[in-house]
Amino acid sequence: MRVLLVNPPDEMEAMFGVGRGLVQTYEPLGLLYVAAVARDAGHDVAVIDAAAGGLDRTALRERIRAAVPEVVGFSTLTCSGAAVWELGRWIRRELPGVFVVLGNVHASVYARQYLEQGAADAVVHGEGELPFRELLDRLAAGRRSLDGIAAVSWLDRGQLRPAGAWSVVPDLSVLPMPARDLVDPHAYRLTELSNQNYVARGDRVAKTLVTSRGCPYRCRFCVVHHGLRPRYDTPRRVVDEMQLLEERYHAGYVYIQDPLFMGERRRVLEIAAEIRRRGLSLQWGCDANVNYLDPGLLRAMDAANCYELSLGIESGVQRSLDAVGKRLTPERVREAVRRVREQTDILLEGLFILGIPGETRDEVLETIRFAVSLGLDMAQFSILTPYPGSPLFEELAAAGELDTGIRPDGSLDTSVWTRYSSYIMFTDNQPIWVTPTLDWQELRRLQKKALRDFYLRPRMVLRQLRRLRPSNLVRSAAIALRGFF
Repeated sequence: MRVLLVNPPDEMEAMFGVGRGLVQTYEPLGLLYVAAVARDAGHDVAVIDAAAGGLDRTALRERIRAAVPEVVGFSTLTCSGAAVWELGRWIRRELPGVFVVLGNVHASVYARQYLEQGAADAVVHGEGELPFRELLDRLAAGRRSLDGIAAVSWLDRGQLRPAGAWSVVPDLSVLPMPARDLVDPHAYRLTELSNQNYVARGDRVAKTLVTSRGCPYRCRFCVVHHGLRPRYDTPRRVVDEMQLLEERYHAGYVYIQDPLFMGERRRVLEIAAEIRRRGLSLQWGCDANVNYLDPGLLRAMDAANCYELSLGIESGVQRSLDAVGKRLTPERVREAVRRVREQTDILLEGLFILGIPGETRDEVLETIRFAVSLGLDMAQFSILTPYPGSPLFEELAAAGELDTGIRPDGSLDTSVWTRYSSYIMFTDNQPIWVTPTLDWQELRRLQKKALRDFYLRPRMVLRQLRRLRPSNLVRSAAIALRGFF
């Protein structure tokens, strides 16, 4: 079958304002895994990354029509949910016979609305590679019934047939490497204005990599786990892909997007040893949990070109950490940072959340002071957002405290979804939810104070000035003024 997979456009200007200059473009790896599996099954697969290509909805409609697909699949995140809603309805209206399939967490949460209100023919729940392949095989055989594919919701003669379960790939070794050849390899790189420490140099590009899936932790704000147990690629396969990225795609840096890359200590040690054995020169970074940062592992990662770690710290207040199910203590965080500093040259970024349920102004200020005191190289301060699919979303929606966009008559207001992804420090948008102990204006003032306190220190100012280029001076000044003041 002729299959077109689409990473849709999102509302960057509305969500980020001038801050869009900080947002980097990454390969849509989830979509490229699906593409690789479908292609290996004999289907004719193409990919359009509208977000990376700067395509708006009008331009994307023209590209879809020109592709003459039989099946169109959309990766659907909250930030692009409204675009998918409109595009799916357009395809089913203007291109009769084209089968529309949605995947990713947001589509799963709103599967009933997408299906019953004409925006999709099917929604794949969970890890989509295997159920999507089965769906394509059914359609190729002329069968329109999707009965028996447990992870797919669909309409059977107008009646909703909900998914029986979320799909899980139990053995990641059955998956081919993502089909990176189907997208422009030069469309993805980290610029000087990135919110990461690494800056691409020369003709070397930045790539992303996934080496495991699932997470044993149950943070209330997170949409990653959904009860999925961790599964890991073998060290050899991981380094094979790193070597491919360095040699074929000229990658100088790879960011590992796993929710818990360091979950198996022996595996990480073997990956580090294999990187050194093969003499790879690319640098890499990953998200890191402070509970796993032991000295021996850190030294091995440092010796294998690990450039940076992003630490999900969230708060410097124990009550706030407990409120979101974060199994950390501020003391453990401080000790982990000290250990990285003493044992390695790895750079550190701290990820913090302001406005945790029940949080007071004094507690937010304590988190800001904690962040400044740690000696990190970079920090991000986000306003807590109960994203669709997270436990916190389910709790607040059930309590009637959250606007989900679903109206009492069953209709859907998709404009609400933009507020889930808005950065209020750069826009006048109100966040979708704030803890009753603070209002959104106060949260925005505290977010800006956090940035000023962290970055407007002599050492940090000098560090950021080194990232400036004549081509980004005006943009940098606009971002700083809007973000800090």
